[in-house]
Amino acid sequence: MEYVLLITIGLIAGALGSLIGVGGGFIVIPVLLLGFAYPHTWAAATSLAFIFFNSLASSLNYAGQKRIDFRTGVPFALSTIPGAWLGASLTPYLNAATFNTVFGLLLIMISLFMFFRPEGSIRDRSPAWLGKKITRRFTDARGVDYEYSFSLNLGLLISFGVGFLSSILGIGGGIVHIPAMTMLLGIPPHIATATSMFILTISTFVGATAHLVQGNVQLIPALFLAIGAVTGAQIGTRLAPLIHGRWLLRIFALVMGGIGLELLLK
Repeated sequence: MEYVLLITIGLIAGALGSLIGVGGGFIVIPVLLLGFAYPHTWAAATSLAFIFFNSLASSLNYAGQKRIDFRTGVPFALSTIPGAWLGASLTPYLNAATFNTVFGLLLIMISLFMFFRPEGSIRDRSPAWLGKKITRRFTDARGVDYEYSFSLNLGLLISFGVGFLSSILGIGGGIVHIPAMTMLLGIPPHIATATSMFILTISTFVGATAHLVQGNVQLIPALFLAIGAVTGAQIGTRLAPLIHGRWLLRIFALVMGGIGLELLLK
């Protein structure tokens, strides 16, 4: 029954995570902490291993939809690597109470910011001193055209921080990357969602490898979570093009806030 539950949780987390562009750690970690009584080091490490498989499956589907901005995703992903390794190295030095509090507050703050932000605010907000902005133009498999400009330097700085947070908390980093890409860099939500999954594939591989070396990844639970996630990713990536970008962000915000409140109450 434990393995069936893990597969089910993996499926739900995989579907919702791929739908909104995150790894699903915001569901898996509370389940491992609250339901399986894992220490936070095991929960974070096992979650990262699960997120790697989920983001890999989602990225393959989004690549087929031609919605991944690879020219942006590759440098962003490379910037997450040093942060991911550093975060994984520091996780054992956090106690459980600090881990739950930081994780819960982070989720609630991001959810409030995303849910109540005004309409039409998806645009580049990077300061001029960060350097020249770059412009991306391409068409996805459905024939939808995209054009947007942003500061690559700001994106690289954000990605380093995302790599750090993803590994130290085991969340993958999408819960920070999605609002940053949409509200700071002005990248359209559907492109941010797909590109975020590609970035997660790289950053979580590095973070999970670092945790594996430390002996914190619980391989069998991670495997069963991943089995569910592969199926869930198929569901989420096929639903994503059918949902308006604004509602993608609102779904994201509501789920984040609920999980964050649960951890704070714990």
